[in-house]
Amino acid sequence: MDHTLRRRTFLGIYLTVMILASLFLLRQAFAPGEMVQIDDREAVMRRRTTSPLSSLTVRDPCWPDREITDREVLYLLSQRIASIPRASGPFPGEAPGKLGGEMTFAGGDREPFTIGTFLTIGEVVYYSPEAEGELAELRAAIAGQLYTLPNLGSFFQPGRQVILSNGEAALELTPEAMELLRRAIEGGEPVEEFEEILGGPAPRYTIQVRSPEGLDEVRLLVYGNESIQVYNIYSSGQPLALCFSAEVVPLCQGLLGGA
Repeated sequence: MDHTLRRRTFLGIYLTVMILASLFLLRQAFAPGEMVQIDDREAVMRRRTTSPLSSLTVRDPCWPDREITDREVLYLLSQRIASIPRASGPFPGEAPGKLGGEMTFAGGDREPFTIGTFLTIGEVVYYSPEAEGELAELRAAIAGQLYTLPNLGSFFQPGRQVILSNGEAALELTPEAMELLRRAIEGGEPVEEFEEILGGPAPRYTIQVRSPEGLDEVRLLVYGNESIQVYNIYSSGQPLALCFSAEVVPLCQGLLGGA
């Protein structure tokens, strides 16, 4: 009997000790502690640039903003961005034609960006000599979403000043003439291999667009074969924005012939 009592007493003490020890460990595990924030800008940007884009807004001083939400386009842009390393040494100066805007990543983070001879996202620069081809392709892909024929057509609206000339005579277009030109432009076709007409014969007509405030915006050079180059004349260096073909020569000829 005494043996059984001692055994039960021992088991009771053992269970009590184990329960108290467990409670102590649980209290220590869930005790209030100090939250530590690790601020690693490079790590954050690495996660963002490897995260896919959910949207991208391209902004330009004169052209209407373009928001890109097409998933296939965003996926291809994300792949190109991920292929460009963070700059680890000197990078070249910026050339005319830099584009900028805002990137929104899948996690909800937003960062301003610029793309030209190098890429910046937030305050981080991405560039390497080996990635110059990828940078050029990325800039061309983004530019191709902004510099479109519908966006170009938006310049030919009442309020803007549009001057058509052939080197000898010049004419300021009426709103009705601008509408005809807008329709012809929006009915055109983009030309990707525009290098073929660069350095060729002189343009037959020049169309210059000024803002309602009188500031130069874009210039169109119209060639006899219906090829048309569009230059951003508000930007340093007047970079080529796009090239397309449209039935504009007969329209220009008729407008100047009636002047």
